[in-house]
Amino acid sequence: MDNEIFKVFLLEDQPLDMEINKRQVRKYRSDVLFATARNRSEFEAKLVDFQPDIVLSDYNLPDMNGLDALLYAREHLDAVPFVFITGILNDEERVADAILNGASGYLLKENIKKLPELLESVVAENREVMRRRERQWEERKDSHLSLQRTIAALRHSGLGNADELIADLSRVADRLS
Repeated sequence: MDNEIFKVFLLEDQPLDMEINKRQVRKYRSDVLFATARNRSEFEAKLVDFQPDIVLSDYNLPDMNGLDALLYAREHLDAVPFVFITGILNDEERVADAILNGASGYLLKENIKKLPELLESVVAENREVMRRRERQWEERKDSHLSLQRTIAALRHSGLGNADELIADLSRVADRLS
């Protein structure tokens, strides 16, 4: 991602806050492309097509709250980091709820100057998560191939209980797919 344009989706209903957020993101990366939304319909219409590298969202919006936006993002782009930038999440229960539902972090608007360093840590953490997912996928794929080879060998082995073993191994292979 270092040589690519950094794609940021901003969900914010206040124009001034939107501009402040953009300015702080540019301090993290100058090669940035923004998509913006001010309400639910704009957010849902643009999010998936844009394929952002990160979503930055206010919590209180005209026709939805940030948790609704987070859940929509998780449903449609589960691997994209989602960060709240808000003046509202100073309630510990809301923060815990947001994090438990998959938010990558949050920042109070009064601390907006810390956004570049927060982006640095969230993007690095997401990069590591994606590497882990890729390794796990490769391991599952390798295990699946090994099981398929074993099943093929059993079919040609002439063992008396080969059909039973093949059925068991096929169930395991199906769970790995």
